[in-house]
Amino acid sequence: MTPENYISSLDLNHITTRRSSLTFEEAVAVWLMKWAGDFNQIIAAKFGTNQGRIAEILTEKEHIGSREKAFTLSSG
Repeated sequence: MTPENYISSLDLNHITTRRSSLTFEEAVAVWLMKWAGDFNQIIAAKFGTNQGRIAEILTEKEHIGSREKAFTLSSG
């Protein structure tokens, strides 16, 4: 069995979108997903990015103000 055949025989998730950065609107969604209980690695996978991008948002190194907007949205 070739390596390609072996890998293709496994049930893997398909990655349809890859992002090297996230927009402000996506950063707001990151906060909402985190507060809903999603783990960073799951959020990263859903956005097609790496956990570092998610950490930059959650530590407010990127997209300052996204947390406040997410809080406003979650408060009604």
